This record gives sequence, C-alpha cells and structure tokens, in this order.
Amino acid sequence: FEVFNEGDEPLTIEQVKPDCSCSVVHFDRIIPPNKQGKITVKVDTKGFEGRQRWGFKVLTNDPKWKEAVLDIRANIKPILILSGNAVQFTGRNYVSVTKEIEIAAGVDRTLIITPERFTLPGRVIWSMDEIQKGKRFRITFKSIPGASEDYRGFLTLKTNFPEKPELTIWIIGRFTKY
Repeated sequence: FEVFNEGDEPLTIEQVKPDCSCSVVHFDRIIPPNKQGKITVKVDTKGFEGRQRWGFKVLTNDPKWKEAVLDIRANIKPILILSGNAVQFTGRNYVSVTKEIEIAAGVDRTLIITPERFTLPGRVIWSMDEIQKGKRFRITFKSIPGASEDYRGFLTLKTNFPEKPELTIWIIGRFTKY
C-alpha cells in the first residue's frame, strides 16, 4: 500500500495491526510532508479457500485520522477439489454398496495421486481411475457383503502438490441383518 502524507508535518505510522496471525507487516515509520511511504503486507493463504478478507489497523500521529483500516480481499482457488471427504455405507449386511469420490486439481498443474494407506481390507474394495489425465480422478469404494457390523477406517492418498501432500478419505460402514 502506498501512503501519501499531504500534511505539513511528518506523518508517523506508530503501528500496523493485522487481524490474523497469518500476516507479516513492514512499513515506513516516518513519512515526510508531501512524500509517500509504503506499508507492505504478506499474507500466508495456506489453508484458506474461496473468498477471504484480511484487515489491517493503521495507527498514526495524524490528529484528524488516528486510525485507518486497510483491507485485502482475495478469491483463493483450492489446490484440490474433492466431491467429498468421506463415504458412508449403510444397508443390509448381504448387499454390496458402491460410493464414489472425485478428486480434481484446482490449479493448472499436473496432479499425481498414489495410494499410501488403506485400513479396511476384507470389508471394502477400492479402485482409482484417472478420468482426465493429470487433472481428475475417481475413487470408487465397494462394500464387501458379510456380517452385520459397524466399521470406520480410511484411505490415505499421496499427491505431488507440496501444499497438500496427503489426502485422507474416511470410510464409515453400518450394516444390519434386517
């Protein structure tokens, strides 16, 4: 941000307070009359998706404007887009149920997904299909008919995206006799 001092006295920026700890601020403390200074803000957007807003309170020695608020707004694209982060199976114990989750790259880079850990062998079968090369994948889960039971487990997948190196898809099953 550029700050113009249109006054006759030096403008002192006493403090710039970000409204979240995800921000780092540097600023010119004293701006001479009829000169400009800068307030530089760096926001770590990791973990944020969609429309976001960050505010910064600027405290000065200006008698007419002791406090000002700077505003940064962004629409942050997700690194990965999932149609869901869990599958839930319910039904009769002797009937197989199929569920799907799609995973897509939210940025313009090639996506590579590899299996890491699966905790429900013997209860669920899973497969992965590349729908669009390097962009979209479909994970299909199919319950294995068997005893009446409840279970919970997961499939962990590795990605080549350093911002999101791992995905966990939770799997919940509840099968009854009747």
